[in-house]
Amino acid sequence: MRKQLCLLLAFSLCALALAACGGTSASSEAPAQPTPAVTAAPLFAADPALSPYTGLPKGEGYPEGERGVAVMISNVKPALPQSGLNAADLVYEMVTEGGITRLMAVYRDRTAIPLVGPIRSARDQHVQLMIPLNCLYAHVGGSSYALEMLEAFRFTGTRSIDGKYKNFYWIDSGRRRTLSQEHCVYTDGPTLERALAQYELDTAGEPAPVFNFLPAGEPARALADGEAASVSFLFSPYDDARFDYDPESGRYFKSQFGEPQLDAGDENRQYRVDNVFLLFTQVGRYPDGVLAQVHLEQGVGLYFSGGRYERVRWMKGAGEAPLRIVDDEGREQDITVNPGTSYIAFIGDDQLGQCRIDGHSLEELYG
Repeated sequence: MRKQLCLLLAFSLCALALAACGGTSASSEAPAQPTPAVTAAPLFAADPALSPYTGLPKGEGYPEGERGVAVMISNVKPALPQSGLNAADLVYEMVTEGGITRLMAVYRDRTAIPLVGPIRSARDQHVQLMIPLNCLYAHVGGSSYALEMLEAFRFTGTRSIDGKYKNFYWIDSGRRRTLSQEHCVYTDGPTLERALAQYELDTAGEPAPVFNFLPAGEPARALADGEAASVSFLFSPYDDARFDYDPESGRYFKSQFGEPQLDAGDENRQYRVDNVFLLFTQVGRYPDGVLAQVHLEQGVGLYFSGGRYERVRWMKGAGEAPLRIVDDEGREQDITVNPGTSYIAFIGDDQLGQCRIDGHSLEELYG
């Protein structure tokens, strides 16, 4: 406990910063029923030429005025390899229960989604991060907390593509011969579009920028704290993860469970991404003693891009409030993020001591 406290202090999460942001709660009680809010104004000036999920040029065929989609993807060992990760603009990863994690892959152009899956059920921590993205949500079932939240924010029957719409997915018969059904559920762009048309879901909507992306044409920003050829971390004793930087492509390649994380829908290429965010927070359990309760108020974190890293802080309010990545100076100023695809992990504070950058612990780096 003392060591974790020292690490937290080194990350500048002091009492003044907490007070300025409203504080956090360690309560394990069920969340209060959310109240839908008016859609918040964009935090940043949107460049009409750039995609709001990546900050890259929109290009020909950009789905202007159409919602993207977030898809829940299993991340237990029997479900591997997954499909569709390398085509995603954003991937969020968090613990769900029993130390396992689940992924939420987000696609700006839902019509161009390749094979994606295996699809799993909704969890409230993912829902809270999905709502500000102004997208559709594809999942098969969900926890009671997640389903109540979707109902409260009027996603049910309008923007939530649940398993009850059985023609939005199919069961992979080849995998089903050796795996249980939850590891065999898939979809793709054409299948999804047919289901959306049949059920007349609300597909119109243009999202606000996810991050304060670097303006078009400017050189990539070199992050302040130092070089980072690799970063390793734990979600739990079950799930380890690692990113290794490839200077040739300028991307970070992900491994988990000690092996490369492969995308079967991309010819078994390793999952790779331009930006990596490791965001630390309190992770407890709901009253059932099983489901993870990931606190999404504020915390400290690390941002990796271009083979370098820097400390950041993160903030999020309830409901439709967007996730913000702000500087480490307590000014609540949104950092400039390099354009590209992004991976965002929420990790328990108790795993701070397991994080290594180029083999060095955070205590060694910031001691």
